[in-house]
Amino acid sequence: MADAAPALPRLAPALPAAAPRAAWMLFWILLAAGALGLLRLAFTDPAKLWVCYLANFLFFTGIAQSAVVFSAVTRGCNARWARPLHRLAEGFAFVLPAAVLLFIPLIFAAPRLFPWWGHPPARKLPWLLHPFLLGRDLGILAALAAFSLFYLYRGARADLGLARRQLPSAYAGRFAAWLCRRWRGEAEEIRRRERSLGRLWVGLIFAFVYGYSILGMDWNMSLNIHWYDYIYDWFFYITLWYAGLALVALAAIAWRRGLRQHAVLDAGRLHDIGELTFAFAIFWTYLFWAQYMVEWFANEQPNIHLLFMISTTQPWLTIAWITLTLAFFLPFAFGLSRSWKRRAPTLAFIAVLALAGIWLEQNLVVEASIWHGSPPLLASALLGCGFLGGYGLLYLAGMRRLPFFPLADPLMQEAMVIDAVRH
Repeated sequence: MADAAPALPRLAPALPAAAPRAAWMLFWILLAAGALGLLRLAFTDPAKLWVCYLANFLFFTGIAQSAVVFSAVTRGCNARWARPLHRLAEGFAFVLPAAVLLFIPLIFAAPRLFPWWGHPPARKLPWLLHPFLLGRDLGILAALAAFSLFYLYRGARADLGLARRQLPSAYAGRFAAWLCRRWRGEAEEIRRRERSLGRLWVGLIFAFVYGYSILGMDWNMSLNIHWYDYIYDWFFYITLWYAGLALVALAAIAWRRGLRQHAVLDAGRLHDIGELTFAFAIFWTYLFWAQYMVEWFANEQPNIHLLFMISTTQPWLTIAWITLTLAFFLPFAFGLSRSWKRRAPTLAFIAVLALAGIWLEQNLVVEASIWHGSPPLLASALLGCGFLGGYGLLYLAGMRRLPFFPLADPLMQEAMVIDAVRH
């Protein structure tokens, strides 16, 4: 007798991405805590405020952008297992316009952040000319936000059109009507969707790599005018990409529970995103070490004086070891277990470790470059709560207007078949 076909998980066709009430309350509380911390620092220690603001802005904006890029990368790699994760990753594009606005205060705070602001070194002109520096970085953030939103639009338009037909009451608002204006019919919309996304993913990846390489040089390396590092631009965007993978894993686990989609976002899919996060934990650590190795063998140790200071001087040395433990040693040790990557609680634990480690790494680089005295990590954590709460609210507000799964993706059902056979 022939083997029976594998049972496929039931896919809720037009499931709206509506988060539980508790998630909204949590993000509101975090936003309020961050706002209070910001006001306190603004009146008591403005210098500390801007150091903490910069570190949190780079971290939270970077991982939100990396999550959107996750969709582009897995689309380009034809990773069918990741299809059910595309919408929850693309939804972080809703955060990015606010990030552009939040960059504007950094423009006015630049004289406080860059010690060389009043006398930029001639050897680094015109790169560090004030209008060129701030203008290009604002342009990069605005361009990536627009690109990411357009990528989300091209992917969500056909999905929303199909969802409106299947569940009209859930998608009857003005946003859905605007997104689906001039509807050309199901077959034509799906064809246009696939053709457009087949081109956009390439541009989005290259824009992210190039744009965040420049942001890393401008807002990390340029804080210390004597820091030359030939591969730090790679390290910066790979750092955020690694943290972005951990964010996608954590978001998948949260949505899996909140929407009760354990059958689709199953153990096999959690294992896949866990494996990818595990791989980039190793690659991130390789680049972390390579910065020392390349400069040392080139006999250019003075170029990375900051890194030597971090690795030899307290309290930075202790923070550096905690960073390495959180971002590599623990995720690597726990990630070796296949079962830990297949269970939601343990994978969430690994993802939180990675995110905490990378948050600490960004604080370490910024604070060691320009802060004198005890590292203001508690103040930075409080301000980070505000970024997390604000970005989280924007994410939930955008996601609730869209279907959670990419209904118009021709490979979505195929992803279910492959997953049922493989796992």
